[in-house]
Amino acid sequence: MKKVISALFVFILASSAWAASAAQNPKTAVPKTTLNTASHYLDSVLMNTLASLKMIASTPEAKNGDWKGIKRYLKQLEAVTPGVYFYVLPDGNYYSVALDYTNLNLSNRGYFHSLFAGNPIMGFPIYSRSSGKKSALMAAPIVTNGKVTGALGASVFLDELQEKLNREIALPGEYTWFVLNSKGMMMLDNDSDFIFMNALTQGSKSLRDAVTQALKNESGPVQYELDSPRHGNYLKLPNMEWWMFLAKIEGTKAATPPKLKLSLDRFVPGLQKRLNQIDGSLATLIEKSKVDVKKQSEIRKLLNTLLDENPDIVEASFVDTKGIMRMVEPREYKNFENSDISSQEHVKAMMKKPAPLLSDGFTAVENFTAVVVSRPLYNSKNAFAGFVNLLIRPELLVDSLLKKTAIPEDYELWIMQPDGMIIYDQDKSEIGRMLFTDPIYADYKNLLKLSRKIVSAPAGKGSYLYLAPESDEKAIKEAIWQSVKLNNKEWRVVLAYRPYENK
Repeated sequence: MKKVISALFVFILASSAWAASAAQNPKTAVPKTTLNTASHYLDSVLMNTLASLKMIASTPEAKNGDWKGIKRYLKQLEAVTPGVYFYVLPDGNYYSVALDYTNLNLSNRGYFHSLFAGNPIMGFPIYSRSSGKKSALMAAPIVTNGKVTGALGASVFLDELQEKLNREIALPGEYTWFVLNSKGMMMLDNDSDFIFMNALTQGSKSLRDAVTQALKNESGPVQYELDSPRHGNYLKLPNMEWWMFLAKIEGTKAATPPKLKLSLDRFVPGLQKRLNQIDGSLATLIEKSKVDVKKQSEIRKLLNTLLDENPDIVEASFVDTKGIMRMVEPREYKNFENSDISSQEHVKAMMKKPAPLLSDGFTAVENFTAVVVSRPLYNSKNAFAGFVNLLIRPELLVDSLLKKTAIPEDYELWIMQPDGMIIYDQDKSEIGRMLFTDPIYADYKNLLKLSRKIVSAPAGKGSYLYLAPESDEKAIKEAIWQSVKLNNKEWRVVLAYRPYENK
């Protein structure tokens, strides 16, 4: 067995070295040469994996179903090309290098019957719900005395392969690339977020037309638009039913649709005006009332007047200099009176430096995301005597404004603080989440990239990938954003649409 292992190791190293050397220095090559080099490199990585699996399948260990012996071979492959390497039995139960006997079954997988009919599997797409990993399966049957007695497989991790290709081919910034299978599925892309999207159903019309034509041929030129004009070439991989595309991004991105900008231009001033009105109402009434904080009746009158003038306020409260919420209106919240809220960040800020403020979002006791607009109160000697909090639920405030704004139904509005907290989203389940740290966003790299751009500038535009509303499918979204500001706090107001849907 040592001779077989040594031979396999030499084969893996030699083929990997050839693949790496083939991909060097593409920046100096013309696009067609780069495409040829990159497609052969990708083909070699996958076909070398399959060839190694076939070699292992021919060993006595594989033919005898000796898992320990098989595992020694597979571990060497895993070290070269990351993935899940496994040995599967005719009943679907299987062993993996990571887990040994898994107690899981593969018999319902789309490739299983073909594999056990004696056919190698080349590039079958697999998505693991448990790990979130996307992979392409390369698998070889084990044939003993003319009968398939098992199979060996490698689910090659596509994210890692994508990173490897980006490093090896090192394209200039104005170029992009992607790889499709025969059904139009993105198996690899310069941007990993696009992996497993379908160019025939989820791209622009010009991309769908270009891909449809390309999949009928071995090679040729390609031209399409996807937020900007792109042109280049495509080439079918030598041994795989995969096509690699390499294109140059020309000119500038398509102009922002007038309806998108017009909608945001209408909504943002309305939101800014309403925030100013709430804060202005608070400032004016405090100045007019000259309330004596020692008189409960005067404070309650102030709080109720604020509620009457501002129907989108959830509650109004008076907090003393120690951070104790002494009075709350309306009366259904009276049980919260005399609560110590001194640990809340906006309360700490007010007690440290009394000044008008808009708080960051936080979870209110009623279990919804809220913000407060606050202003200090002073006694007759002009000493800080406490402050008034107006509790706002952004969800209700924004929804009421949206009803008055002619934003198309298929547009999506969301609002984010500069720290990444989503304080409003038309998908209510996302309100209150922290975009930069919440695991549900971790796999959407270009959403995170765009969001960092959003928080760094008060206005702009860009594109990202995320789930379409009420769907588990990704959608390309174009977005523009503007800002509102109150008392040195800013919100980024983002409006997005799906430019390639049903077009």
